[in-house]
Amino acid sequence: MKFKTTLLTAAATFAIAPAAHAYEGLYGAIGAGLSYFGYENDVSNDHPDGSGPFAFDSDSDYDNGIGIYTALGIKHANGFRTELEYSYRNADIDQIDPQAGFAGVPSGSLNGDTRIHAFMGNVLYDFDGASNIVTPYIGGGVGVGRVNHSIAGVNPATGLAIAYGNRQYNFAYQGIAGVAVSLAENLDLDLSYRYFGMLGNSYEGAVINGVASEIKAEADSHNLFAGLRWSFGDSEPAAPPVQYKDCWDGSSVPISAECPPQIVEQQDATLDPIQFTVYFDYDKSNLTPQASTLIQEASSRALQNNVDTVVVAGNTDTSGSSAYNQALSERRARVVRDALIANGVSADAIRTEAFGETNLAKPTADGVREPLNRRSEVVISFE
Repeated sequence: MKFKTTLLTAAATFAIAPAAHAYEGLYGAIGAGLSYFGYENDVSNDHPDGSGPFAFDSDSDYDNGIGIYTALGIKHANGFRTELEYSYRNADIDQIDPQAGFAGVPSGSLNGDTRIHAFMGNVLYDFDGASNIVTPYIGGGVGVGRVNHSIAGVNPATGLAIAYGNRQYNFAYQGIAGVAVSLAENLDLDLSYRYFGMLGNSYEGAVINGVASEIKAEADSHNLFAGLRWSFGDSEPAAPPVQYKDCWDGSSVPISAECPPQIVEQQDATLDPIQFTVYFDYDKSNLTPQASTLIQEASSRALQNNVDTVVVAGNTDTSGSSAYNQALSERRARVVRDALIANGVSADAIRTEAFGETNLAKPTADGVREPLNRRSEVVISFE
């Protein structure tokens, strides 16, 4: 009993532990392993009317059994997981131990097994840390279990005949501790220990030496499981939303970027080029409303003079493959070119270039989503 209390207390303690950084995702799990009913389960006789051949209070011994489980859950951004679990456990009985005044039923004289189906609601906490390979976790669950004892035997020395078997539903609980080992993206090896218990079960249909009796039999177990857990969603945290600021020309740019330089009317014959940058959302090549306004205003100013050449250079950040980013930068250059033409700039004057992820405005490591690098740069020169 101390073991049960300690385990459930630990699970409750971690249920209010500070949350670690994590991300959300739906997942499924399946596993199997050893189910050990052991030597801790009480079995006793309590005749309904207080009479009967005798009363006893003993323990049942079981051979090693098997267990399986499957679960569907959600991993939350604060490190917690909630899941619904179905499990099945089965073990063959070996003997009922002798006690003072009770000879028991020895090994080889008792047949049958105990089977348990359980539906549980679990709450678990992942200790997400610096390691992306190994993640320990702890938790617990409550639910309902259906226990089915099917046991009968005779002590050859005393002639004691005992049989009990029935199906009953009772409150079930479990404490869980384990570790997840990353095998591939969205796939983990899940190794866990589970202490599973149920409230005591009574069987009024039991028979002892031909007399109807009531048997109370526990069915708690220690379980070592190995399984697989896979995520149905993106294994990467969602990128934070990009914040924009308003510039002098009415356009908006990422808050960490510089606004386009103000265009000053040239008073001499030599006009400085008009330069501006069009930014794109992650993995997009369509123009935002702010970008469309910026191109329209720049085109209007440029057409007040004789346009010589227009260079549009498409760029990407480092998230994704190089080949994909090269094609994406070409699309970003073309969409800006088409918008310039739609605003009156001659198509013959426009030249497009595509640099993919090789021309970073803000250098980053490979695989980083950086708003300042998702852009097309435009330079308009005059005759």
